[in-house]
Amino acid sequence: MIEATNVSDADAFVEWLNDHEVMTVAQLVSYDADRETAFVSLAGDYETDTEPVLNVLLRNRCFPTVPATVTGGREHWSVIASDHEQVSRTHEELQKIGHVEVDSLRTPELDRLLTGLSEVKQAVQDLSPRQREVLGRAIDEGYYDSPRGCNIADLAEQDTANTSTVGEHLRRSEAKILKAVAPLLSRPKRNKQTGRNRKTKP
Repeated sequence: MIEATNVSDADAFVEWLNDHEVMTVAQLVSYDADRETAFVSLAGDYETDTEPVLNVLLRNRCFPTVPATVTGGREHWSVIASDHEQVSRTHEELQKIGHVEVDSLRTPELDRLLTGLSEVKQAVQDLSPRQREVLGRAIDEGYYDSPRGCNIADLAEQDTANTSTVGEHLRRSEAKILKAVAPLLSRPKRNKQTGRNRKTKP
């Protein structure tokens, strides 16, 4: 399943996918004409010299942390691996497929990550039914897309509450979730009195 954006003609897009050498079936699942976004189900037969990047990653126990994106004909992957040997081996195998560039390598703080994810999950569970409803609709309607697919007034038209109340539900939902996400963000500490970044003497 893929999500494709900036699709002005869904039928032509699916037809193009069906003509691809490794695709056996491409079916349109849904299409939002206002947002020009298509969800397409794909089935492929990789009887070519090139196997999917995902196969190489998973075979070497490198697990994607977010879905891959494609920009300008290039795939972008963010993965997590347990050691440098896996990273090196995966890199070598990917080079046999095509050109590979490593943007960055860093050691994740796993304890912090797992704790943070638990806090985010708890924050979502702590949302009231109305907050969850309004936030879910905002996501579905593209309120958080860039550019935005709708505004608060548009959301209020689909709700029983007025614009002010819908906005308040969103702000409270965002505050709960962002407070849980904040510890996961790497940023310099700030001096509360001056608002400037603290400096340490060499």
